[in-house]
Amino acid sequence: MSQYQQIRVRVEPVYKDGLAKAFPRLQALLSQVDNRLIKESPPLYELVPLLVALSQRQDLPDKVGEAVSRLGQPIVQIRLKAEEALGGWRLSAAEKLLNDLEDAFRALEEALPGR
Repeated sequence: MSQYQQIRVRVEPVYKDGLAKAFPRLQALLSQVDNRLIKESPPLYELVPLLVALSQRQDLPDKVGEAVSRLGQPIVQIRLKAEEALGGWRLSAAEKLLNDLEDAFRALEEALPGR
């Protein structure tokens, strides 16, 4: 490894109008775990640990708990595969997995009860 330089591959958000507009129910829910999400819009890739933390809460309403339980595990698995692909510089595979991650988060957004 170079002493003064690094090569990095990272996932960056490209929401048109932010997380709250793209995924309002998810943003409201995850803001309970990390209130920085009230103003910040990190990539979905970075929200997975917050989703895991949320899934461990015992005080979730039934419909929310059911949706997180049913759809959260596939999201975690996709993120792990994307992390492996990014780390291995398999960027085409990583891109496909990030698209799959978006689809999985859209499914979760639709499964969450409305505000």
